[in-house]
This record gives sequence, structure tokens and C-alpha cells, in this order.
Amino acid sequence: MSTSFTRRTALAGMGALAACSPRTAPGLQRQVTLRMSWWGGASAHKATLEALHLFMQRYPHIEVRGEYTGFLGHLERLTTQIAGHTAPDLMQINWYWQVLFSRDGRGFYDLNRLSKEIDFSQYDARTLGMGERNGHRNALSVGNAARLFYFNRTTYDKARLALPDSWDSLLAAGPKMREALGDAYYPIDGTFQDFIAMARSRIVQKTGRPLVDDVHKRLNCTREDMAEMARLYAGLTRNHSLPAARVRAAFGNVAQQEMRPWINGQFAGCYLWNSSIDKFTDTLRPGEHVELASYPLIPGATDAGLLYRPAMMFAINRQTAHPQETALLLNFLMNDPVGVRAMGLSRGVPSSAIARRTLTDDGMMTGLKLDSEAELARLPITVLESPWFEHPRVRDGFQDILEMQGYGVIDEETASARLYDDINAILARVIR
Repeated sequence: MSTSFTRRTALAGMGALAACSPRTAPGLQRQVTLRMSWWGGASAHKATLEALHLFMQRYPHIEVRGEYTGFLGHLERLTTQIAGHTAPDLMQINWYWQVLFSRDGRGFYDLNRLSKEIDFSQYDARTLGMGERNGHRNALSVGNAARLFYFNRTTYDKARLALPDSWDSLLAAGPKMREALGDAYYPIDGTFQDFIAMARSRIVQKTGRPLVDDVHKRLNCTREDMAEMARLYAGLTRNHSLPAARVRAAFGNVAQQEMRPWINGQFAGCYLWNSSIDKFTDTLRPGEHVELASYPLIPGATDAGLLYRPAMMFAINRQTAHPQETALLLNFLMNDPVGVRAMGLSRGVPSSAIARRTLTDDGMMTGLKLDSEAELARLPITVLESPWFEHPRVRDGFQDILEMQGYGVIDEETASARLYDDINAILARVIR
């Protein structure tokens, strides 16, 4: 879908808005048209369109045409556009897409060249670093995210259980909840991708290193670590702590938050991106209450093993004819209080300090979002995972093996060996 806007505000009103902006560039007055692409749901579309409307009030010489879709098919569309030199000026991208489109760091416009238009002082060094490749600043994080443990306090109270706060207590909760509430209840639910991320966290806590070594194009762990991943899946499902593959499949191919056992509290937890928790709590039946749990750490761990990375990023087309104007748009959406308020929390908690402060002062940072940010600030997060961990072939390789284990096609020992050998073979092929 695409749209262009008709200006509806008189020039007198524009002057009042312009006074608010620290990054206004009055010298850039030629009439230009920009394109911006993004994916998302209805709330993200509505918020972004409103922000673009306000931006054009601020800068009457710049027209912005929005091109927006759902996530499905967006990467394929953008790949075609970049290959055909028809990509939009400003693009919403996923973190790992940098290795697809900018392996040498030159695939996107170097934002370092736009420091007059973009206020980089609002971002910490780690956040800025996640958008850099080979000294080039490819993209800027809209908001950072990590998976955390959320549990249904109502169900746990009904079972007279404390919320799990360690790996052992998560394993032990299965038999206890089953005994208290019956076979339909599980301490935590998750897809294979959720489990892979969970198991990766435990391995990184143990090794203190990223799981993927993109220099040597292989896993940064031992065979025993991959065997531990297979054992953890077997243990969670055998202990009735995580629904087995066939149990989940019985409820059909629907979104997790729309599964009946989640809605009514029988699947009593999730390992979820903190940026997505609201859409899960929104579907719960009245009376069900979800809380954030303390993140489990193995004894002696110096890092929580979180896959802490940008939930999404903005990048500028390296072939744009209007880099300064596009940078003004990016800064407006990310750092200007007017644009920030329009965007709200539609893309999660923003990574910009002034954006977080603005939304906090406006009373928008509450509940689980606020709790999650506090937990992330408390946890040790020093290991930065390679973007290649999220490459589709790597992701699918892990899932295919664990899915075969989950459905009994291969045994635990075979899954252990294949998790090490097959994933190493995939990494050797895809990393360039």
C-alpha cells in the first residue's frame, strides 16, 4: 500500500512547530519528494502516517510518500527494489538485513555523513554499534529488544507455585503444575524459535561468547553445548514444562497469542520479545494477570545471554538523491518530541534517550514495558550476537532439527550431532 499526503495546515501554524526542532535546516528549501517504506500492523501504520503528516507541516518543501505492508513478503519486496535501484529513500529494516544488503558496510548511505541532521548524542555506544559495519553507520535502531520471561500470575497462584526464577525451577514447575491443575496446564509455552532463543541464552551464559563466530564461519561452542540444547528441549517437554510439538499442533496454525490455552491461562508463560508483550496480554480473558519474572542465570554467569538487538532499524538508501532531507525525516521520527509523540510505542520502547524521556513524561511508559526496561537495565548484557544467527537458513536449520526431534523422527542423540554438524555446515555456506 502507498499513500501521499495533502497539506492541511496554514503556514502560520508551521512556524510554531518549526520552533520546536533543534535540527531544522532552513537552507534546504528546494521542493523534493521522498519515499519511505515500512512493515507493521494497523497501529504502526496509523502512527507513522500521522508522524509523516506532522513532518510535512514542519517542512513544507518536503513531500513524503509512505509505502507500507505487513511483514510477510516485505523482505522480498525490498530485495527486488534494492536490486532494481528503486528502493525508497528511507527504509525500515531488520537488524540482520545489514549482512544481506551491506556486507562490506557500503550497502546503505553512511549516516556518519549526516551528523548535522541526525542527533546521534541520543544513543548509547552499543546501540550505535549495532548499526555499524566496517566503520560505516548503516542504520539507526528504532528501539532495542530482548526476549524475557513472562508468566501468568493468576495460573501460578492457582497452582500455589512461585514464578520460576532459575532454569531448575522452570524444569521443576511442570510436574507440580500438572499435579495441581491437570494435564492441560503448562508453566511455559513457545514455538521452536522461542525455544532456540531460550537455549541459546543458556549456552551463552555458560560460554560468555556469541553463539556464532562470523570470522571463522562456525558455531562458537562445543558439541556438548549443542547436546545440551537437545537435552533441554527433551527435558522441558518430558517434564510437562513445555507443550510438546504434537500438543501445540492440535490447536492449529494460529498466532501464539490467539491460541485458546494462552487466552484462558493454561499455557502459563512465554519467552517473548519485550516489544511484543502487549499484543499477548491484550488477548487474555478477563481476570488473567501476567507478570515479568526475574531472568534465570546459571551460577557464575557474567552475561545474561540475551539476544539484545534492535527490534527494527531505519536506513537511508545509498542512492538517494536527497540525503539531507531524508536525514531530517529520520531525525524527526526518532528524536523530535512532535514526531516521537505521534509514533508513540507503536514500534516498542524507543532507543533514543529524548524519545524515552518524552514518552515517560507523557505517562506512556507504564506496566510491563516499564518493568521490562528496568530488568534489561539490571541484567549483565555484554555479549553481542552475530547477525548471522538470525539468517533465515541458520534459523530454519535449527528449527528443522529440533522439529524432527520434537515429532520423534530423530532421537536426542542424533539431534545433538546434527545441531553441531549441520549448523556449522550452513554457517560455512551462508557467511561471506
